[in-house]
Amino acid sequence: MAGRADDGAGGFARTVGLRDLLVMSVGGMVGPAVFYYPAVTAGRTGPAAVLAWLLAGVGMIAVALCYTELSTAFPEQGGPAVFPAETVGRRPVVRRFFAFLEGVCYAIGWVFGVSVSAWFVATYLGQVPGLGGVASHPVALAAVAVVASFVVTALGIDLTKRTTLVLTAFILAVLVLVVGAGLGSVFAGDGGEFTPFLTGDALGFLGSMGVALSAYGAWTVIPASAEEVKRPAWTLPRAILGSLVVVTLLYTAVMVVFVAVVPTATITPDAPVFFAPLSVLAGAVGLGAVGDYLVPLAALVAVFTTMLVGITGTARVLLAMGRRGLLPAVFARVDDRTGTPVVGVAVVAAAALCLVFVRGFYGQIVLAALVGTVVPYVINVVALVGLRRYRPDVTPTFEAPGGLVLPAVALCFLGSMAVGLGVERPLTAGLVVGGVVVGFVLREVAAGAEERGTAASSDD
Repeated sequence: MAGRADDGAGGFARTVGLRDLLVMSVGGMVGPAVFYYPAVTAGRTGPAAVLAWLLAGVGMIAVALCYTELSTAFPEQGGPAVFPAETVGRRPVVRRFFAFLEGVCYAIGWVFGVSVSAWFVATYLGQVPGLGGVASHPVALAAVAVVASFVVTALGIDLTKRTTLVLTAFILAVLVLVVGAGLGSVFAGDGGEFTPFLTGDALGFLGSMGVALSAYGAWTVIPASAEEVKRPAWTLPRAILGSLVVVTLLYTAVMVVFVAVVPTATITPDAPVFFAPLSVLAGAVGLGAVGDYLVPLAALVAVFTTMLVGITGTARVLLAMGRRGLLPAVFARVDDRTGTPVVGVAVVAAAALCLVFVRGFYGQIVLAALVGTVVPYVINVVALVGLRRYRPDVTPTFEAPGGLVLPAVALCFLGSMAVGLGVERPLTAGLVVGGVVVGFVLREVAAGAEERGTAASSDD
């Protein structure tokens, strides 16, 4: 049912509590990344991959603290696109530009993210004994996964949060089982060596941090859904920071066990461990059946939760842009029965569906991390500075610690991530961002022409 004006806004009811947000955020983050990236990062940087994942989580918490203050200052739907529209500079055109750049890059990142997640369906099905034949149709399986995610998200956030709760509980149970068995093996003296700690160079380490960073991005569904949250001033900070702390600790534990048990020198692109690191880990610590069946099933489930959360958050960011005239007003349309921004959901799902027919998903991972993660985060860290400088009329209920030191640290972190990732796809990433800028200019020109035409008609 559509929410009343005192319940939410624009057709949204406040039905989402702290537990719901924690589960959606954790479930979105604990996606296919943790079932694939451990081998990618450890293969590139050796045991130092543990530090790469930990530092990526700590850096993300610094960024999230900036978002948390902004979220309590502007608890509006599609928050990531709202913040720069309210704070970045004094001139409206500057604010519109950065809101447009943030929102479109955010959407691009998640479209890539949903597409890549869908591609992993065949990968994980192929790890289950006896299902190799089914897994030989990766495009069809990816397409089915995108369509299924679209159906669930189109039916509303209540169904999405209930589905995510059940699926996330299963994923966490499997991960805890594998990590627990791995820690037991390490404490029994079966752990490997952590030397040499770093293999490769500093840029490779930063690149591994950047890849790990993309595994931490789903928490932004929280500020994106602010108008559906109960007691937002109290709930938003606890959900954002709580989910990131939990996932950072979980990822670090997974990496410690993985590196301790699986020799990083054995990780090559043609080795089984490269695409099935946790299945190999489970087998190495005596959980062969778990590695053969439960780990691939948990990975499949994780694909689905990430896609649900990604589509949910992105559709709400597009809705905010539609409300503010940065996209056609149709994006602001909310279904009266489900409270769903149906146009945004459909556009994200359709774009991801198109991308599943494009090979080279590692390049999509890098672009999603660089364009869809680093760029939007930089804009909203700057938005925190703008909030404190240009909006004395707004009083957030949460104040991020450290004054201006915090955004400075966050920007240094994001800059290092851009360096680490940008060395691999600098031209492509630049073209994508450049295309977004051109799109904004064309939108402004068209809007100006429309205003002049309206004014001329009024004079006549």
